[in-house]
Amino acid sequence: MYVQPTRMTSPPALGAVSGGIRYQSRFFWLHAVQMLAPDPRVLRVVLEHPGIGVVDDVVVYYSRPGLNDAGQRVSVDFFQLKFHVAQNGSVSAENLIDPDWTGTKESMLKRFADSWRDLKDEHANPRLSLVTNWVWHPECPLAAAIRHDGRLKDEFLTKGSKSILGTIREEWHSATGLKDDEFRAFTKALRFRTSAVSQQDTELWLIDRCQLAGLVPVQHGQDHSPYDDLAARFLETGRTEHTPETLRQLVEEQGLVAVVTPPLASTLAIRSFSRFAAEPPAEGAIVVDLTEHFDGRHPKRDQAWGHEIRDALDSLVPQAADLAQPVNVALDAHLSIAWYAGFLLDPKAGIHAVLRQRVLGRGIELWDLSATPPNGAETWVIETEGIGEGEELALVISVTHSALTDAMNTIRASLPQVGTFIHAQAPKLGPRVIADGAHARWLAEELIRLSSAQVAHKRPSHVHVFAACPVSLAFLLGQESRVLGPATIYEFNFGGSDRGYAPGMTTLTDKSP
Repeated sequence: MYVQPTRMTSPPALGAVSGGIRYQSRFFWLHAVQMLAPDPRVLRVVLEHPGIGVVDDVVVYYSRPGLNDAGQRVSVDFFQLKFHVAQNGSVSAENLIDPDWTGTKESMLKRFADSWRDLKDEHANPRLSLVTNWVWHPECPLAAAIRHDGRLKDEFLTKGSKSILGTIREEWHSATGLKDDEFRAFTKALRFRTSAVSQQDTELWLIDRCQLAGLVPVQHGQDHSPYDDLAARFLETGRTEHTPETLRQLVEEQGLVAVVTPPLASTLAIRSFSRFAAEPPAEGAIVVDLTEHFDGRHPKRDQAWGHEIRDALDSLVPQAADLAQPVNVALDAHLSIAWYAGFLLDPKAGIHAVLRQRVLGRGIELWDLSATPPNGAETWVIETEGIGEGEELALVISVTHSALTDAMNTIRASLPQVGTFIHAQAPKLGPRVIADGAHARWLAEELIRLSSAQVAHKRPSHVHVFAACPVSLAFLLGQESRVLGPATIYEFNFGGSDRGYAPGMTTLTDKSP
């Protein structure tokens, strides 16, 4: 075969809060904390659920109609967690059907299949996930057939039996002992979440969710927390099942409540991609889940930007104006989607927003836009240049890094109608140059003020925006952007070889409000 199997070592023994227990604890709390929302989507979370089989480490039950998963509704998530201190192992298609890999009598895939067969009649569309900090073996042909969200691509089931994927499929089919229709349904329920799930990731997510739920956050960089201690105690005492009522009582008893009225009560959550394979679902009073329209960062249809994606945003985002203030805006989304969401919630909406921003080296921060702007802050460096006779204008925004070279390459290659470009560069470049929400709001207002003068002078029929900036700044720029006129916001081709931009959302089209 194509891969030499690597024997999987078991997680450290229970007892002290070891790496394995911490991993399991934080995965439990990431989902459990969502039960503290006023209208929780998570109804119950169980650690080491009895009678479930191999997928018992963490089990998450959702309220009706269930969790959206590419158009289907999932009622329960079953997780098997495998944490490894050593980082020299991997997962492969062959490993999963090799009992020696786990040191058990039956392969992991067979044990997953047996669990699924026992669970499928009781639960609507259950998902079964293997979560590990090991990587998927890069030489395994199945690696390319696993989507960013851990699902197997359709081609796993459609490729011919003599193809590489077809050969793997037939070996898996034989190993599970399932009938044809059962095997197809089983593989659609499988999720493989590898490599991206690290202790650091789970720590950042838990800090984020504790802030949103009004709980005392985990201290960034510390090896243990009261949440880890509680989870270890749950396992020792058998108190492993929790509901919203029991969890609220528990955090109050343990002195873990930091804010009586947490910002989670009013949340607008917009998601178009998952930053990490095992990130828990976005929570919120209004959830705009666009992931079904994307394959990774790229839309399944280029036309979706102006149709399905825009329609979903147009119908749901304006409802945030009716939420109790302040509204926590959680953007796990493309820059152009964040810009368009801001466009829909312009200052006339009167929303007191708190933006949820991931900052490199600082973790998740809540940016309160009502704070006082900084005094004496340095403003944008603006350069304007004519590049042709076209009547349209390009606005290049550089904050985290310079977007100029890649933007100009795209303009020269595909936008001959652009006659003028404006390059707006922050006084300093980098992922941490924006101090807080007030600073971000001031920068957005200044940039629109400075660039709108050029727009008024040139009177372009269309503006093309190329930005390298935090997603929260894109939202704020969108709020102020009506003075620019019709504008298309471009998305950078992450992972592509051309380092170019492609059109994303467009504002002030015929269907725009």
